[in-house]
Amino acid sequence: MTTTTSPARIRSHPADGRARSWPRPGHRLLGLAAIAGTVPYLVLKAIWLTGGSAGVHDPTLLHDASLTVLNVVTVALDACVVALALALTTRRGLRAPAVALLLPTWVGTGFLVPMAVSILPATLLSLGTPPEPGLLAPWVQPLVYGGFAWQGVFLVAALAGYARQRWGAQLRHPVRRAAAVEPVLRVVAGGAAVTALVSAVLHVATGLVIGGGVTIMTESVNALLAVAGAWGLVALVRRRGPRRLAVTAAWTGCAAMFSWGLWSTVTTMGATALATGGVPAAGLAAVTGLLAGLSGAIAALLAL
Repeated sequence: MTTTTSPARIRSHPADGRARSWPRPGHRLLGLAAIAGTVPYLVLKAIWLTGGSAGVHDPTLLHDASLTVLNVVTVALDACVVALALALTTRRGLRAPAVALLLPTWVGTGFLVPMAVSILPATLLSLGTPPEPGLLAPWVQPLVYGGFAWQGVFLVAALAGYARQRWGAQLRHPVRRAAAVEPVLRVVAGGAAVTALVSAVLHVATGLVIGGGVTIMTESVNALLAVAGAWGLVALVRRRGPRRLAVTAAWTGCAAMFSWGLWSTVTTMGATALATGGVPAAGLAAVTGLLAGLSGAIAALLAL
């Protein structure tokens, strides 16, 4: 007597044949390392939310309602990093709903990658200059940004291994798209790419207007991420260039534009203590980045 396995069942667990040996110990360590990177930030925020004022020059700032809300939100985001690190490095995570896993991982990538490649290096470079009067002690930003950069490196590495295990075939080989999808895809991807390039120009303008090596460095990286996102989208839609490189560029670039665009827009429109003003190009760069990142993600999903 023979038995058969339904195609639907095979497709639902494409990596079952290799899942018995996955994850390997090294991959598990990536998740543990990412979780360890959340500890300094969570400890500092716990101190602030319970009435402490470590690292804050003006303790009354912590009584601002908007800042309290932002502190709670960012603690929740770091808790999500812990959950994602576990999901990306355990066998059970292979069966997690794709959207529930990919959406927070995408947003997290957008926040954490710029931390690692521009914000932390710029902060460390600024330590060699005379400190300017500010709201926080000089040690706070290197501690916080260092933790974020650490999380970003190990979370992205864990995501890469997880994606190869779960969606390796889909990432390597293009799928046949429905004819009705192509016109919509080209319009959405084209609009996203153009808006991303506008955002890149505005980031460069922001750096030049504000001035200073640190600002120019961070804004230049923001511009490069926007350009990378635009190139990745075009490459995916036209099926040009290395597919994995196009997926990586679209994923990272669109995520960075969306995450930081959303953060800047919310903190500014909410008139929070972290709101930035005085440079219209900065606000426009955030809004165009938010729109480009969101529409770019939709286009990438259609392309894949």
